[in-house]
Amino acid sequence: MPEMADSQKFAVAVHMLMILAAHRSGAARTAMTSAEMAKSVNANPVVLRRVISALAQAGILATRAGAHGGVWLAREPEAIALDGVRQAVDGAPVVCPRANVNNECPVALAALGVIDGVAKRVDGAVRASLAELTLSDLVRQLPAGQGSQTAFA
Repeated sequence: MPEMADSQKFAVAVHMLMILAAHRSGAARTAMTSAEMAKSVNANPVVLRRVISALAQAGILATRAGAHGGVWLAREPEAIALDGVRQAVDGAPVVCPRANVNNECPVALAALGVIDGVAKRVDGAVRASLAELTLSDLVRQLPAGQGSQTAFA
């Protein structure tokens, strides 16, 4: 399976976090494996483990290796803002300015600054919007009963 595009890592990360929050996985005793989550996310468990690793490094998830290992939320869903999730799995700007332009063209040189300004504006707007949303905001939008263990089987 090819490496997942950065643009998909955020969606996969949020999907996994919603599963954990819906399962009330806020403790090691309710840990889930990447294989269990892969059923709902419909992605390779190896890919999920890479996303899990990034979220664990950011302090969003906690993990335990071994036969009784798994992953669980390291913080309450209210304390997990989506901008932190995005930063953990894909810190690149939303809009990337061009780096390869014709240095002899005055329009191309001027456009670099203009496009950079637009890119910073868009990225700032996305970050601000995501900062206003938490994992608990998303979980509240799930249909009733989605927190049961059988909902994701």
